[in-house]
Amino acid sequence: QDNEQALALSINNLGSKESRAVYKKSNLDIRQYERIQLFVHAEAQEVDMTQLSNNDISLFVRLGSDYKSNYYEYEVPLSITPHGSYDGNSTAAATIVWPQENMINIPLTKLTDIKVKRNTLRNNNAEGVTNTTIYSEYDEDTPKNRISIVGSPSIGQIKVMMIGVRNNSASAK
Repeated sequence: QDNEQALALSINNLGSKESRAVYKKSNLDIRQYERIQLFVHAEAQEVDMTQLSNNDISLFVRLGSDYKSNYYEYEVPLSITPHGSYDGNSTAAATIVWPQENMINIPLTKLTDIKVKRNTLRNNNAEGVTNTTIYSEYDEDTPKNRISIVGSPSIGQIKVMMIGVRNNSASAK
């Protein structure tokens, strides 16, 4: 019901394993929704001398009560669209520009399920599993995508939303 929006990020010289993001403070209760969907497109800038390859960068969406200690994160390694112009009316062009594997389509139950699983492991004294460390799993439905949790976020009390890009490669991009 909220207004759909578009966001374009232009990032240069992102160091290995570094990330950059934009954020928005909010006060949202998304328990009444079933899923979050986000269509993602990635391409190297025309003047960029560094070649981007599939999975070199990933997009992450973070929802929580703060940026560092209480959040859910969903991460998708990105397929890169070749630079160029496409016939905007063809289905083939849409598939090239907006590859299906880049789409974020998160059932909100996946977020609450990972919290329950992490808490069960923590309560059973699993080694290294605490509320203050990142607990991550790959999404069963899309195995390249990762779901993470830190702290005690709640989908009923989202105070911050963050969308960012992470460099997964060993060199600057």
